[in-house]
Amino acid sequence: MARGGINKALVKQAREAVLNKGQNPSIDAVRVELGNTGSKSTIHRYLREVEEESSARLDDEVLLSQPIKELVGRLASCLKEEAQTIITENQNRYDQQVKTLISKVGELENMLAKSQTEIQNKDHELSNVLAELSDRQASENALKAQVIETQQAEARLKSVLDEKQVHIDSLEEKHRHNRDAMEHYRQSVKEQREQDQRRHEQQVQQLQAEIRTLNQTISVKQTDITQLNKDNGRLVAELGSAQKTAVTLESAHSKLQGQFDSLALTESSLEEQVTKMKAQCIELESLKENIEKLRSWKEVEQVNRAKLEAEVAFKTDMIDRLMSEKNRNTGEPTDKENGYQSAKDK
Repeated sequence: MARGGINKALVKQAREAVLNKGQNPSIDAVRVELGNTGSKSTIHRYLREVEEESSARLDDEVLLSQPIKELVGRLASCLKEEAQTIITENQNRYDQQVKTLISKVGELENMLAKSQTEIQNKDHELSNVLAELSDRQASENALKAQVIETQQAEARLKSVLDEKQVHIDSLEEKHRHNRDAMEHYRQSVKEQREQDQRRHEQQVQQLQAEIRTLNQTISVKQTDITQLNKDNGRLVAELGSAQKTAVTLESAHSKLQGQFDSLALTESSLEEQVTKMKAQCIELESLKENIEKLRSWKEVEQVNRAKLEAEVAFKTDMIDRLMSEKNRNTGEPTDKENGYQSAKDK
């Protein structure tokens, strides 16, 4: 389709200007004279009409002799053949370039489809990892609640044990006083002393039985704490597996980034070719839209990656805090058990 401002009169003037310069009025020469505007098919059509008019005027026998008319006719025929040959070559070259560009566009569309599929797969994997991390967080919260309950039970047992220890200390003090008194008044209060001694021994036996019961209870709680430690180790192993999965996802993201960079280079090459063939291949504008979509997918992938890294960092920090609390809590039963052993030795 001819552009605005290009008409038969302008083509005729450009042809005459080329002839005045002593050059062959070919399609390319006329187009250069017109300022590189107008399509070659339109210029060719106008040139043919102008040449036909010129031939019609030259055929007037009043103006030209027969030899001149024959010479002009042969020249016109040669010019037409030459022009047709040039037009055919340009048309073939143009068709080949269009086919090449269409083939490249198809390849890029296939690459874009594959990239989109891979991104969707990675999004699905990220969703699974996030769901798994959420489940592990729930397990960690349940474990933390169990640890708190165990700590509370240990605190209650410690309070009871402290009360029993105070009672034992009080009885031992009383026993020492009674023994001193019996040393001074052994003859007069021997029978009373024996009764007190028996009563005291019974109380001591009862207290020792209570201490054994408390020790058994503490042993059961220690077993529960050991099981909790094992569960915590399993959770740490699962967290390591999740971190390995995150590293794998980051590697896959790097590969996608390389593919994006390659597509960006291909985009630059295609944009240069589209600029050259813009007048002949307007439909290639859709390629830019596809590339913009690819950039949007790239930005979404970067946002998803940042979210995943923040989530993994947050989960790792929670696990570290839980491990620190567990280590402190597992150290307390050992000290208490030492205290119980010292009480039994007394």
